Amino acid sequence: MPHLLQYQRHNIILERLNNGETLSITKLANEWDTTPKTIQRDFKKLMEGNYGIIRAKDGKQFTIAKKNINSKEVLSSIALLDSIASEIGGNFYTKVQTTLQKLKYYIDSPFYTNIDVEQISDKLNLITKLEEAIKNQQMVTFRYKRWYKTQEVKTYKHVKPYKIIIFNGFFYLLSKYKKHTIKFYLREIYDLHIEKEIFKQDETLLKKMKKAQSIWFNTDTQPFEVTLLLEKKAIVYFKRKPIKGQYLKQNNDHTAELTFNATDKREVFDILKKWLPHIKVIEPYKLQQEFETILTKYLSP
Repeated sequence: MPHLLQYQRHNIILERLNNGETLSITKLANEWDTTPKTIQRDFKKLMEGNYGIIRAKDGKQFTIAKKNINSKEVLSSIALLDSIASEIGGNFYTKVQTTLQKLKYYIDSPFYTNIDVEQISDKLNLITKLEEAIKNQQMVTFRYKRWYKTQEVKTYKHVKPYKIIIFNGFFYLLSKYKKHTIKFYLREIYDLHIEKEIFKQDETLLKKMKKAQSIWFNTDTQPFEVTLLLEKKAIVYFKRKPIKGQYLKQNNDHTAELTFNATDKREVFDILKKWLPHIKVIEPYKLQQEFETILTKYLSP
């Protein structure tokens, strides 16, 4: 195995602990071909953070603390779900609230959410069919019409549906079609039929999806490492809401370096657009140059 950097070891440790594993310093040191002292320092640093890492019963290994959920926490969770569902609205909210009411007769919610998601209540029948196909791992056939090609309708057969995903408030179907991974925009799917054919899901695809930064993620390419330079005004927001797999290193000049993995340059550009002018790419620098070219063209008369 290639040498792992500190932030990579930390990410792997947290992921494995959250997946239910109990980890040993000695075993990890052997697995990663490093010293037990290095792994010991990793756990010490992680235990200083708010990750819930504790010693296992044997006192030698490490695990994640199990949280006792009380009735107040359950009611708060229900109230938050109700508030989010109401933002989507329509028949979708009616369906969700019926379920929530079975859990709690009346919700007096302190939450107000303004979730920026599109209205999809008119697609409830489609979503129900997709849920069934995904659950049973059945292929589907449907017609697909893009908004910018109104006269062109394409039929897709033997599509393998994996997940209904939401990015930037829009709903997509993550699927495999022939040898390609495709994200179909949900609103442009019509006349869906569930086939009898069964398929086996590719777990690798689902793992890659969970690390995606935006809808531009590409499961067919190898991830590449990106390092961003953050000014002071932006740092606090990446601490409050970290992006997936990030490692944040504070500098003495009140800036910070943010490192993460991406599969498409557009994933990086989406982050840059949100935090201009308090952010830039350090590595790979060609991305910063390309982004500056895009901005120059945009600003030119």
